Amino acid sequence: MSTAKKNETELNDEFNIDRALDRLEEINDRLGAQDIPLNESIELYKEGTILASKCKEQLQGIEKELKILNKDE
Repeated sequence: MSTAKKNETELNDEFNIDRALDRLEEINDRLGAQDIPLNESIELYKEGTILASKCKEQLQGIEKELKILNKDE
């Protein structure tokens, strides 16, 4: 299975923010490399934007839950 397809499959599995943040760090490191082909950089950028969006969604949900919990106190 190609790396792009493998990573796409992982994105569709149950989301784990810790793994997503680790993957974003890997993507950032790879995008900073000088020897990266254009097609790979585009695929990594797409994957990174999807992961960042999912992380943001999850963090916003957690923030909402915390606000609700703190409102009850």
